[in-house]
Amino acid sequence: MERISFGNTALTLVNRPSANDIQSIQAGRSFHPLVISELSRLTLHPKIEHYPDHAFLIFHFPQFDRKTHELLSTEVDFILTNNELWLVQYGDLEPLDALKRKLVKDPELQAEFFQADASFLLYKILEHLFSSLFPQLDHIINKVDHLESEIFCGGADDLVEKISLLRREAIAFKRTVRPNTEILKEITVGNGVFFGGAALPYFGDLASLCRRLNSLIDNQIETLQVLHETNTAMLSSRLSHIMRLLTIFSVIVFPLTLMASIFSMRASGMPFIGQPYDFWIIICFMAIVALSMLGYFKRKKWM
Repeated sequence: MERISFGNTALTLVNRPSANDIQSIQAGRSFHPLVISELSRLTLHPKIEHYPDHAFLIFHFPQFDRKTHELLSTEVDFILTNNELWLVQYGDLEPLDALKRKLVKDPELQAEFFQADASFLLYKILEHLFSSLFPQLDHIINKVDHLESEIFCGGADDLVEKISLLRREAIAFKRTVRPNTEILKEITVGNGVFFGGAALPYFGDLASLCRRLNSLIDNQIETLQVLHETNTAMLSSRLSHIMRLLTIFSVIVFPLTLMASIFSMRASGMPFIGQPYDFWIIICFMAIVALSMLGYFKRKKWM
């Protein structure tokens, strides 16, 4: 647990709260028992709760796990009072970890973040976290563009897997970010004693920022769906072409096999058999049949 004070505002940072941390948060304060209960466990969805002297907010932010190559959700809780903000973090979140390190050491950054009340401090932290999602989104967009180039430049055999994995990443991003929009929308209504007046435009800006993130990721999910359908159609066309070639090959080989079987019969009066160059005569005849069929298929543009 770490505390940063600047002017009349204080920020208390708690990372992966233990039972002792939760007791310290509760000690000497009138936080609602439901808030304390929420702090002791992870919550599956964002929420906001208003109380007379404090507000409790839960947000989720996507975080890429380099070990599992998955996009995971990290929960961050806030308890807001008139002059103090409690930030409770439940997992690694690189943008937030970097911000906390700077806030502890950089007086200029402290002056920027603590220039007003605790509501403004909450806005600045959330703005930093939501803005940090755009590089993740840009990474997804770049991978979508690269996939599109692969598809229309001949592609690769593993494109189906690549598209599926990228769709999972984009959907995970959307599933984590979209519920935050509803929380910000509720704040912009001006409910509660901490989100009206001068603070309202700031949180309205956050709601617009979150809506823009949702719109951009929706576009990428739609693009991935189109790319999936396009790649499926191209694979189907390629498979049809291969099947057509195999069918043509079978049609050409069948009469040649039939001829070879006929001339291999031990029957009297078999033409060409026993004549000089009988083998080469039969081979030439089979070659003429095969070339004639190939020419016919070419004229029909079946090959």
